[in-house]
Amino acid sequence: MRHWKRVVAVLLVAAIALVVEGWVARAQAAPTLFKNCQYVRTAGETGRPPYSLAPTIGLVRATVRTNRGDLVLTLDRSAAPCAVHSFTYLALKRFYNQTPCSPTLECGTGHPGYHFTPEPTGHETYPRGTVALSNTPGVGNTSTFSIARTNTPLPQPSTIIGHLTAGLPVLNRNPTTILEILIG
Repeated sequence: MRHWKRVVAVLLVAAIALVVEGWVARAQAAPTLFKNCQYVRTAGETGRPPYSLAPTIGLVRATVRTNRGDLVLTLDRSAAPCAVHSFTYLALKRFYNQTPCSPTLECGTGHPGYHFTPEPTGHETYPRGTVALSNTPGVGNTSTFSIARTNTPLPQPSTIIGHLTAGLPVLNRNPTTILEILIG
């Protein structure tokens, strides 16, 4: 009887080893599923950056509820994974709640406590409805984002994170306050 227990134990350990080996092989074969983002803490601030691994596939739906109506955004992880990851992280933490938007629709105030390198491609165009994170020269991306109201260029090089997919008439109403951002 003891012999059978040993055989079962050896087979169980072998099966677990094969499963783990398969997981490792798949993770190594698909390095494009995640990007390792370098979020740098800002000295003297208490905000925590998001986890450094950002998904690189899929779209994220974000509904920006303003005092003038809702704006529905579709964010593209493949275009700027670190920027989309940061935006969704801050939205889920309610960082943008009750923050103003300027007449040019630059939204968000304050500092999240970290910054990171912009992800421009060098071929950016900013047609009406483009959503982009603002780049602070010498610092990088933080939390401020813009929604292009016209085909006028945004400050370069702004990292494009997505596009407005619903709520275009709200752009003409000049939203002044973000009530909340809902992800999903």
